Amino acid sequence: MRFELSEEQRFLVDTTQSFLAKELPPTALRAWMRNAAGQDYRQWWRTCAGLGWSGIFAPESCDDYGSVSGAPVVDAAIVSEIAGRALAPSALPGCSVAVRALGDAAPDADPTLRGVLDGSRIAAFALEEPAGIWNLDAIATSARREGDDLVLTGSKVNVPDAATADVLVVACQVDDGVGLVLVPIDAAGVDVTQKRGLDLLREFGDVRLDNVRVGADALLSAGAPSSKVAEDARRLATCLQLAETVGAVDHLCGLLLDYAHTRHAFGRPIGGFQALKHRIADVTLWVESCKGTADAAVDAVSEDSDEAELLVSVAKSYVGDRSIRIVQECTQMFGGIGLTWEHDAHLYLRRVTTNRALLGTPEQHRAHIARLLHVSDGVGAWDFH
Repeated sequence: MRFELSEEQRFLVDTTQSFLAKELPPTALRAWMRNAAGQDYRQWWRTCAGLGWSGIFAPESCDDYGSVSGAPVVDAAIVSEIAGRALAPSALPGCSVAVRALGDAAPDADPTLRGVLDGSRIAAFALEEPAGIWNLDAIATSARREGDDLVLTGSKVNVPDAATADVLVVACQVDDGVGLVLVPIDAAGVDVTQKRGLDLLREFGDVRLDNVRVGADALLSAGAPSSKVAEDARRLATCLQLAETVGAVDHLCGLLLDYAHTRHAFGRPIGGFQALKHRIADVTLWVESCKGTADAAVDAVSEDSDEAELLVSVAKSYVGDRSIRIVQECTQMFGGIGLTWEHDAHLYLRRVTTNRALLGTPEQHRAHIARLLHVSDGVGAWDFH
């Protein structure tokens, strides 16, 4: 968590933490995995939306929604980090991308925006394509103009909430660049294949778009060029993922510190043994480094800095790799209990491993950093750790 928060942001932290502690204690994670209680994800998200999660990027015309501090990217990252600590199921990235890209649309006149804001509709960000394509320069999905319509063709993979979403925010080639097109999930030609992956608390889907026809007004502009809107959306989604990962590793590190003080061996807490002290110090340093790089990326995106693209890739590269090392080290230091199904360590490992692979792997982002810095491909084996 960043050191300086406004009074409004501290209130946001307190209410979010209180809500998740009450509604999603650690024991509830097992129910989500088993779906034993018939967990209703849509109802869960509507409750989250009632706290303002879905409306952080709402335009000024929405009196009941908006950023508490005037820095919506930072506020959304704060919520995402706290949600990551609890491993909370969340449609925050997709809904934030949708609301931000819709720009200054009036909720009363735009049923999609109104539904996303109140949580009755879920938006999913469809960015990635087969073969690990996440960079907008390589997007193959296209939207061609036919009269007053756009016709979309292509494939998207690993789309969070694809099977639950009401609308997709699809990154695709349109006109002379890449834009975002709002596609209803029930539009003719949209085919969603639901799948579950390593993370047992989230669902993903692959989306096939076969000559899907939507109105030309489905192209989201937010008052800016389409390519700028698409880039902003990708960076925002990456920042929220980074914040979630940081929250997850920070929480697990805190659990380890508590365990090291309470677990006794040979008559004293295991945290008093020198070998574990050194390892815990390393893990703590890595967690703080993850916080710093992620915060730098969030601030750069919030301020629309010229360095935003570079800092986002630096953070994605570092946090993606280091978060897995952190969770693995914590799991080992928990001892035998850390390797059991009943302990939550594996749930955190599943989350950070999944996040590492989405929105570009660390290897892909290191290559992107090299391109941004004009480093020759001949030294592509550099280690940016």
